[in-house]
Amino acid sequence: MPRLSGTIVGNILFVSALTLTSVTAHAGGGGYYASVFVGASIPSDANFDGIIGGNPQTVGVESDTGYVVGGTLGRSWDFGTFRSRGEIEVSYRESDVDEVFFSGNGPAAEVNVNGDTTSTTVFANALLDFPISDTPLTAYTGLGVGISFVDQEFVYGPGVRVDASDEVFAAQLIAGISYDVTDRIALTLDGRYQWAFGVEGDRLAPTGALTGTIEDDLNNFDATIGMRYSF
Repeated sequence: MPRLSGTIVGNILFVSALTLTSVTAHAGGGGYYASVFVGASIPSDANFDGIIGGNPQTVGVESDTGYVVGGTLGRSWDFGTFRSRGEIEVSYRESDVDEVFFSGNGPAAEVNVNGDTTSTTVFANALLDFPISDTPLTAYTGLGVGISFVDQEFVYGPGVRVDASDEVFAAQLIAGISYDVTDRIALTLDGRYQWAFGVEGDRLAPTGALTGTIEDDLNNFDATIGMRYSF
């Protein structure tokens, strides 16, 4: 997947914002809010495929559970029995690379593995809230689209380095529940599954020479707790 220019990034977010507005423009009531969240980020295994040394090869990556922090700014609209929300989310994730498997060296895990994966993602989210009658609880679900700025750098073996730094299209699904502490403050607990599509990287020999270009999707599941403030 080609790298995304600043113009493409802006256009995707602009179109996403227009979509959120069109979905909710006919609703009434509601108000603005801001939220923060923190939690555990669990990366899925990745298999970066490419032509390395003139042959099709795979660099498999397993990562440890890391962390995520983020915040949103949005608006809600009341529909009576449920509520619609549109928001912009900015979040950051980091996790260490644990094991690497290079198909050119057989099935055994590589040694001397060191490195991590970080990503900063901007999402435009659309959500629906479903208040649970006669309780301070509200279930919610939603989806988001946006841009993920991914930076995965690690070394293995005798000093082989993989640098997968890219800006790619991203999407997520969200499901959770909130607890109203007051009319303005709610505590949140949710899960988020993200896709960062077509992350490209370079595989470099210990000398620094480029040996091949590799690509795969990077996916992760986040379990987060947070707080939302309405104003």
